[in-house]
Amino acid sequence: MKSKQYTLISIEGNIGSGKSTLLRLMQQKYPDLRFIAEPVNEWQSINGDPTLNLLGSFYEEPSRWAYTMQVYAFYSRLKHWKEVLSDPLNPEDRHCILSERSIEADKEIFAVNGHKNGMINKLEFALYEKFYELALLMNCQMIIYLQVDPDVCFSRMQKRARDEEKNTISKEYLTQIHDRHEEWLLRETHQNTSILVLNGDKEFESDLVQQNKMFNAIDQFLQELL
Repeated sequence: MKSKQYTLISIEGNIGSGKSTLLRLMQQKYPDLRFIAEPVNEWQSINGDPTLNLLGSFYEEPSRWAYTMQVYAFYSRLKHWKEVLSDPLNPEDRHCILSERSIEADKEIFAVNGHKNGMINKLEFALYEKFYELALLMNCQMIIYLQVDPDVCFSRMQKRARDEEKNTISKEYLTQIHDRHEEWLLRETHQNTSILVLNGDKEFESDLVQQNKMFNAIDQFLQELL
């Protein structure tokens, strides 16, 4: 590693786009990075109680739980970022942090989408934005966007069969989330953020040729850090 400054990198993409798979493969290829997986298990079991499943409640009744879900997602991501940034374990060697999604994505994708659809009202969105201001110093400097067709995401989501997603997430919702990613990452101006767009339509988990193509692009994207 060349620098001792923290660089925050996030993997962004739709539900079912393959973010967890890509994170796992990057853990194997870049062991010097520090990793933060998306804390889905915490959302499924508040305080360790599986009967308190916030993620499931949100999918079943989004208008009731959208704001609560976004506030808790904000809290849980911020908690994990704080834990990693305060960890004294070899900080000079582990300065690059790779996260599965980011606090920015929570706002630009899910909070904005909830607000557009009326699941998060004007007052709730204003309050959420005040929380978000606390995290501006932790914005990602580099983003890997796994761009996948919503139909492909829907097929993968059905295949993995996560309980909370069964019969609750529609293709229409995945299309909305796809559009929010495109608006945020491709149509807005990002002055202080580098963005790599990877097409993930083709299955890559067990395809070494496809993996090599993706990692050639990632290697080039991260070459100043590695």
